[in-house]
Order: sequence, then structure tokens, then C-alpha cells
Amino acid sequence: MRRKRGTGTSKSWLCAMVTSALLLQMPAAVLAEETDNQETFSLDAMVITANRVPTEAAKTAANVTVVSQEQIENGPYANLGDVLRDVNGVAVTTKGFAGAGQTVYLNGDDRVLVMIDGRRLSRPQGTVNGGRASIDLNSIVSLDNIERIEIVKGGASALYGSDAVGGVINIITRKGTEAKTTVDFSAGSWGIRNYGLSTQGSENGFSWYITANKKEQDYAEYNVLNPALTAGSSKGDSQRWPFSRYEGEGFTMRLDKELDANRSVTFNFEHWNDEGGWPISVEYPGDELLDRSTSLANNWALTYDFNKQQAVPGFARIYANYAKQDFYGTYKSRGQGFAYQTGWQLGDKHKVIAGVDWEKGEVLDNVYYSGENYKNKSVTNTAVYLQDIFTVTDKWTVTPGIRYDHHSKFGGQTTPKVNVNYGADATTDIYLSYNKVFKAPTLDDLYYNMYDPVWGSSYGDPNLKPETGHVISAGVNKRLSDDTTVTVNYFTSELTDAIKWDKVGKDSWVRNIAKQKKRGLELDLKHKLSERYYTELGYSYVNIKENRKNTGYLVDPKNSQPNGYRVKAGYTDAKWDVNVNGQSASGLDQEYFVNSNYWVWNLAANYKMTPDATVYFNVYNLGDKAYELCSSKSEYNRIGGYPMASRHFVMGVKYSF
Repeated sequence: MRRKRGTGTSKSWLCAMVTSALLLQMPAAVLAEETDNQETFSLDAMVITANRVPTEAAKTAANVTVVSQEQIENGPYANLGDVLRDVNGVAVTTKGFAGAGQTVYLNGDDRVLVMIDGRRLSRPQGTVNGGRASIDLNSIVSLDNIERIEIVKGGASALYGSDAVGGVINIITRKGTEAKTTVDFSAGSWGIRNYGLSTQGSENGFSWYITANKKEQDYAEYNVLNPALTAGSSKGDSQRWPFSRYEGEGFTMRLDKELDANRSVTFNFEHWNDEGGWPISVEYPGDELLDRSTSLANNWALTYDFNKQQAVPGFARIYANYAKQDFYGTYKSRGQGFAYQTGWQLGDKHKVIAGVDWEKGEVLDNVYYSGENYKNKSVTNTAVYLQDIFTVTDKWTVTPGIRYDHHSKFGGQTTPKVNVNYGADATTDIYLSYNKVFKAPTLDDLYYNMYDPVWGSSYGDPNLKPETGHVISAGVNKRLSDDTTVTVNYFTSELTDAIKWDKVGKDSWVRNIAKQKKRGLELDLKHKLSERYYTELGYSYVNIKENRKNTGYLVDPKNSQPNGYRVKAGYTDAKWDVNVNGQSASGLDQEYFVNSNYWVWNLAANYKMTPDATVYFNVYNLGDKAYELCSSKSEYNRIGGYPMASRHFVMGVKYSF
């Protein structure tokens, strides 16, 4: 199956211009209606993740982005990776077909801690995608239970320990309020079918929020990047990904009980399960039966919150995460943990936070298709942390902190931090932060033991050292007017003892062999053109260098977003919410990527027919662009093997009662 395309650039800009024209053509009668869903441009939003206590976003002394529930519901997002990819400075790599693994990068680093309501989701063995990531975003199937997402870019090990080298992503779930049930159905290109149900309510201090959904897709198509990989094709032709059928389902539940004004208990449960084809690349499509992946996640948490009305609230939590994946073998893991945090307001100047974290990670089974790898291995980590938010004057705030982690395999690790925020005036905040960071070896790093005489064997090393380093960030949050905000952030980081797979001949060993340096810049501008129209512009720059075995620093040629660009324009009123977003990268190394740059545009249109019924229409890759988000080049694969999906659409209806 193949169809010929014209030039992607001209079509991309044409579609963007047409969409912009549509935004400007909204009926005048609609303009007169009152709006109930405006974009938020304020820097006054309260966030929790950066300081572990509610703090104004502008005064956190960190590079913080909040994605709201309304943005998720009204945007062209099929999964969590789509949501994060639309945030300036965030890169999410994937191979282009539904079900493919997704790795998130903050500040150019995949050592990112992903949490739900402050609970770690990291998998103790790492991910099958490789790299230093500890979770595959694709394993989080549903978006319906998300209240907001807080993204903190920059080192956060002093508060969160391992994995938080590039930053932290905290998914905050929705709490039941009004008695309401919502059904959601959509369908689109390639046999896409999505079914969703959510129900919520509250009575006598008890509330619930429950979601269930199912996703199905018969196949996916891509636009050819490298014709040498697909016989009889030309660049830009549309082809079907082989074995790309996908099914995913999810169920989430949040139950809350208010004990009194200061105390409550919350129970969370998430179940996600998906199955899909996993072609190796377009060059080596693989086998329909062998090249399939299934993943299962069952997570729960029980949290007791206290001192909720105090300046420094506290909590105690127990939790467990279970994950199973089948892909060229079977991989089962479990994480269990306990967390406790309390704090004190000491006069007018000090907010002191103290906490204890304990976590045990286990690999229950790790079986490669050619035989047993390793199983029944575990590590534990116990940590204590202390932080003081010290208001020196009305303008100056200093936040020192320190954390001590004791790991069962590599011993103790101390990570201090100090953040300084200067409120120059009522509209300007300037900050500087220093964070020492570390990343513990995963269980795969320590115990991997796979023998394969054809493709080569791989071995872990139980004597590895943790990756250690520091991150320095500086930035400005500026409100130019009630309708316009600008934020600027610069960061630099260094990491030693970076863990890499060191290949000799066919075989690979995990070793501490590299030093890494990263530096970057991020600019964001948000502006309300009027009560109905808004725009967002973003630019990010990331330079990544690596020094392996002290042979000198070289620029990372697989950096998928050396220069990143984000553009968003939208219209909103009581009936309509229409927005178009553009995502771009430039400066890609053409030894590893087919194109040095690309632009991709997506469209979302939502129309509220009645207070209870909404129809929506999303178009992905408006310009039908041939592009890639990660390089396929290796000793076995040529470039252009992971093209992204071609243009497709989804139309749906959502009804509440």
C-alpha cells in the first residue's frame, strides 16, 4: 500500500495557514458568549513537586511547567507522550507505531523520575528501550484520571533521590466532586476505536473517581524517510507499518475519605494492559508472532494526609507497583515502598520539611527467549531528607536541603541542594539553584546475564558505582502584563561514572565508562491576544557531550532535539475550543537522522453542543510530514528505520449525565 506525497514543508505551512484562518473565522455571535474555559497565563499557580509543599510557581526557584486538565482534554493528545511532547524543552522519543516504547528527556537527560501523586513509578530493572530511563511512558495507557501534570526540569535528587537527574514529572490525579458519569467514544483512521467511561461523586466526606477505557487500532501508516529501506518506494510515500495492530485498556480508581478538616485517607489503584506489534524497524519488519509486545501494570497506594490546613502539610504512604512485559522473553518486576513527610512553620521565616523514604525493587523474572537471564534479585534503598524554605527578606528566599540515601548494593549517597529566589518586584522573580544528583544502577545493570551466540551476549556488573554529578540552573519569571508572561532558564550539568554498554566484538558489558556534560537554554512566551485568542511560543537548546574512557568530549550525534521549537495558537469560548500546535527540531546530525530538521502540526477542535455533550475532532501530522523522533542507526540498522505516523484523524463525542 503506497501513495505519493508532495513536499512536506509546503503542505505543513499550508495546513497551518488554513487552520489559523479557521481560528479567525469563528462566528461573531459566538464571540459574544461568556467563556468558561480560559487558558491560564498566570505564574501564581500553586505547585507541589518542586519544593514538596504548595508554592507559587514563580517562586519555586526551578524551571516548572504545569499542564492542566483542560489542556489535556482540549488538546490533540492520544497518550501521555503526546501531552509531554507538546511542552517546550521536553523531548519524547518513540519509533512511530502505536504501542512503541516512549522515553522522556528533560534537559536532554532520560534519567527522569515519573510519579503519580508523589509516588515513584520507576521500574527496578529499567526499560527495554535502553538508555538510563526507568519507565516507558507508553505503559501509562489512560489520561482520563489526570487533574494536572507538574514538570520540574533540573536536578532534584536532594528531594527525590535516584532517577531525578534530568527532573521530575508528577502526575496528579483527579478527586471526585460532583455526582457525574461521562462516556466517551471516538473513531478514526486505521481502524482507531477508543472507548472511555468515568464516574465520580462525593457523599458524607467520602468521594470517588473511577475510570475505564479501551483503545484499539488495526494498523498504522508512516511516510518513507529512507527509500533504500523500503523496496519500490520514494521519499514521502505512505506505507503500512507491518504487524502494527494495537490494543490497550486501563482502569483507575481513587477513593478519598475526609476524616476532619486536617486529615484524610486516599486509596489509589491503576491497572494498565496493552498489546501490540513491535516491528524491529521498517528495514527488518520481523515476525507477526515473535515481534509482539504485551505489558501489564497493577499499582496501588494508601496515603494518610495530616495537617492539611497548616503551612507545611504532612503525609504517610505505603505503595506497591507490579509490572510484567513480554517481548522476546518475559520480564516481571515489583516495587514496594513507604514514605513519610512532616514539617513545621518556625516563625514567619522558616518552613522546615523532613521525610523518610524506603523502597524495595525486585526483579521476579527476567527470561530472554534463548533462555533464563536472571530472577529473584532485589535492592533496597532507605533515605532521609531535610529542607528549609527560609524567607530572608520580602525579596529573598533561600532553600537549602540535603538527602542521604543508603542503597543495599553501593552504600551511602549524600545529595545537597541550595536554591535562591529573588523577587525583584511584583512581576519579576530571578532564581539560581545548585543540585547534586545521582542515578543508582538498575537491576539489569547489576545482574543482566544473557547469552546469545548469534546477536551477541550481554552481562551486567554487580560492582557498578552510581552515576553522580551536579546540575546548576538559573532563570527569570517575568509577567510583562496581565496577558503576557515570559520565562527564561539556563542550565548546565556534569555527570561522572556514566553507565554504558561497552561492546567488544559481539558481546556487551555494562560499565562506568563515561563522563557527560549538558548545557541548555529555554525561552517561553505566553500571550492572550484577547478574551478569546491566545498564543504560546517556545524555544529550547540542548548541547550534550560525552567523554568515554577519557578520550575527549564529543557531541552526542543521537540528540533528537538540539534546537526545539513549540508554537501554539488557540481560540476558546463557551462553545468552542480550537487550537493548533507546531513542534519542531533542528540541528539533527544527518549521519544519524535523515533530515536535519522538521516541523509537525496538530489540530484539536472541540464543540460543546450542550452543557453535557461535546464533540471533538483531532488531526495529527496535518502536513503529512515524513519525520523521526529517534535515530535507528546501529551496526545492524541504517538511518530512517523509525519513521513517525503519517497524517491521521480521530473524531469523537463525550457525554455526561
